[in-house]
Amino acid sequence: MISVYYDYQIMLAQRFGGISRYIYEISSRLKSLGADVKMRCIHNHNYYFSESLGMYDTSKKSEIFRLSELGIFHYVNKTARSYDLMSGHYDIYHPTYYYASKPKRGKLIVTVHDMTHERYSGIYPVNKRVIEAKKNIIPKADRIIAVSENTKRDIINYYPEIKPDKISVIYHGASMKPEVNSSSPLKYDYVLFVGNRGMYKNFSRFSEAMKIIMSMYNDIHVFCAGGGNFTKEEVNSFGNFSSRFHQAALSDNELSGAYENALCFVFPSEYEGFGIPVLEAFACRCPAACSNSSSLPEVSGDSVMYFDPSDIEDMSGAIINLIENPDLRRDLIVKGTERLKLFDWDMSANKTLECYELALKGE
Repeated sequence: MISVYYDYQIMLAQRFGGISRYIYEISSRLKSLGADVKMRCIHNHNYYFSESLGMYDTSKKSEIFRLSELGIFHYVNKTARSYDLMSGHYDIYHPTYYYASKPKRGKLIVTVHDMTHERYSGIYPVNKRVIEAKKNIIPKADRIIAVSENTKRDIINYYPEIKPDKISVIYHGASMKPEVNSSSPLKYDYVLFVGNRGMYKNFSRFSEAMKIIMSMYNDIHVFCAGGGNFTKEEVNSFGNFSSRFHQAALSDNELSGAYENALCFVFPSEYEGFGIPVLEAFACRCPAACSNSSSLPEVSGDSVMYFDPSDIEDMSGAIINLIENPDLRRDLIVKGTERLKLFDWDMSANKTLECYELALKGE
């Protein structure tokens, strides 16, 4: 039986999010495969681990007090992690983010989700500490998990000293499930945008593309799921169309309904290490249009409409094509359902276990 230690980092940092969802899906399945899985997060902040680790509710705290508390909890958890790794014998240490060091016992496995910080270090005010943390931990890993072939290529590009056969490519699965008799978040026809809107997520170009479309169709709206309230700058940029842009935070069930009832889902991101929302759209039978960049063609195959993320007219043209062609939407839904069979969390967990076994063999 392989013993695995996952640390606290992403459970404390994220309430929801792709990385914490990944850790949850993999760790829970490894337990069912017979692995001895250990994790500890004092004052857990993450929704997915609320049952197994308990949930610390910060919703009623002021932002300053909450952040100061999280700083304290980070120190406490870091200390607890050091104790756990020193006192227990674990075959595998798999940190949930990049702030870690190589254990004195056991093998170190690092999952690289993307190289966003490195790619945009000279353009966006990203956290340089993350880049330094990755430089410290990635070369020390006994094996590396990349979430796509594109991410594997990016790793080799930024770390040419790492041998390609040291990297295991393991795809994510789809966590989203369609809801029976799901409700729509809007009473209007809408195009769906999901997640964060800043930086490389390319929301500003998407909103410009949608303004072109809104000038052509009086009954088309935009619904943004998650990502926080619209900023004053965003609202100003919407101009005369501001009443047709909507935003709300959604539960998983509500998000499923948002996908199912949308005219289409649009993913205009300039760069993704994988692209989980594409799988969510497939799972919820929502036709999709997305960027023809980074990992998105690898994940999406022939099941979406593609566009150049830097070209607003190309983007609007792809969305219009979906809006105006019900047959095309139905065809993409069928293709997306078939494509989804390539991405399965059970398969991901089995491949992760194989990666651990390779590390233990020194391969």
